[in-house]
Formats: sequence, structure tokens, C-alpha cells
Amino acid sequence: MVKIDRKVREVISQIKLAEAEKADAQNRIDAAAPQVSVAT
Repeated sequence: MVKIDRKVREVISQIKLAEAEKADAQNRIDAAAPQVSVAT
């Protein structure tokens, strides 16, 4: 049971890390893009 808990926590932390990296990359893209407002 403890092994499962540890594995679940490991997977969750990997997901959080991946999400943080994705958000960071998106922020860099947003910062690099010219500040133009486009209505969608």
C-alpha cells in the first residue's frame, strides 16, 4: 500500500513539474510576442 502511495505522489509531482514547465514556456512566448491585442 505504501509503495502505491509513493508512486502516486511521484506521478503527481511529475505532472505538476511538467505543468510548471509548460506555463513557464508559455510565459516566455507571451513575453516575447509583440503586445498586440487581437479580438477573437
